[in-house]
Amino acid sequence: MARTGSPLLALGTAFLVWALTAVGWAQEPIRIGVLLPYTGVIALQAQDNTRGFELYLKQVGGQAGGRPLTVIKEDDQATPDIGITKLRKLVDRDRVDILFGPVHAGVALAIRDYVHNYKVPWVIPQAPVREFTAPTPKASPYILRINDTFDQGNVTMGRWVPKHTSYRRFVVLGSNFEAGRQCAAAFKAGLQEAGGQVVKEIYPALATPDFAPFLSQIDPAQADAVYAWVAGADAVRFVKQFAEYGLKGRIPLVGYATLTDDPLLPAMGDAALGIVTNGLYTPQLAVPANVKFLRDYEAAYGAVPSRYSETGYTGAQLIVKGIQLLKGDVKNREAVVRAIREGAGQIESPRGRVTFDKYGQVIPTIYISRAEKKGGKTVNTIIDQVPDVTQESTWGWWLKDLPR
Repeated sequence: MARTGSPLLALGTAFLVWALTAVGWAQEPIRIGVLLPYTGVIALQAQDNTRGFELYLKQVGGQAGGRPLTVIKEDDQATPDIGITKLRKLVDRDRVDILFGPVHAGVALAIRDYVHNYKVPWVIPQAPVREFTAPTPKASPYILRINDTFDQGNVTMGRWVPKHTSYRRFVVLGSNFEAGRQCAAAFKAGLQEAGGQVVKEIYPALATPDFAPFLSQIDPAQADAVYAWVAGADAVRFVKQFAEYGLKGRIPLVGYATLTDDPLLPAMGDAALGIVTNGLYTPQLAVPANVKFLRDYEAAYGAVPSRYSETGYTGAQLIVKGIQLLKGDVKNREAVVRAIREGAGQIESPRGRVTFDKYGQVIPTIYISRAEKKGGKTVNTIIDQVPDVTQESTWGWWLKDLPR
């Protein structure tokens, strides 16, 4: 009669195989793809996103849930075609487990279907196009966005200005791509709702070298103020040329936070003084987590963090917390998104509390700031705030026109 192997021996062998497999799995890195515009007109955003992101990963020792974290960076050059090529490389060849980025709205729109179809957990630091987190075909259960949408920031500002200033008639200027046009439309909607009007709309191209032809279209006799969305190097040129052209002092300039991003203020000089903007973060926030973030960031980089630095840092916090809650098991893509969402209430972000709505969109406090001199430096001083700005409170002006 043939002898069979010992049940205990078989059980022990199975356990050994499982243990060795588990050890190997635990040592395998979790791959995070970072898709940002490291070259081009908005390279500052990529630099600061990355600085904030890498600062937090360094603070947690480059690991989460018992597994090392590998960051794979790609330059989308703020160009949709290049963005989709780089995204495919991250997904198909590098097999990233989580995607962070982009900041450019056009790139985000270009890569959305690919990310959704491959079910890649996607943390978006900027790219605030409303379609991703609203009841539209572009919504996706794999998206979590940590920046305010164009509606949340700009509709809010359109409502705020007539209530708190004497400005009623506006010239609106925005860079001629998704971000600039959506911001302009959202501000216009909020302004009209509050009883104001837009008397002229101007759309210069992204990376405009000379704003003079556009500034010449602004007539202080026909408007009370100018509302602008420009970013990066464009913002520096626009603000300085606005002053050089003689408009500063003749007509107030207000805009979205990109207009006077904190790292841009030294290059703008006194031309920035008095500009009022809106956004969900400024280094002037007096919360303990931000005080620590400022100290750590300045020690690491010798610079003041920007709103992009904060979204990079907060994005890394969310991703790490999600991985920790899953104990390093990121195989289930839906579970990863759920864990990041769940972990939002457990992190100490520089901006304060982080919560998401049912579409994966953050519900921010919108801070109204004015560029002022403090201690010999120009800073964005908070002058007002609008807490818990939901999408639903701002998107009614366009949602009503969607097919049912």
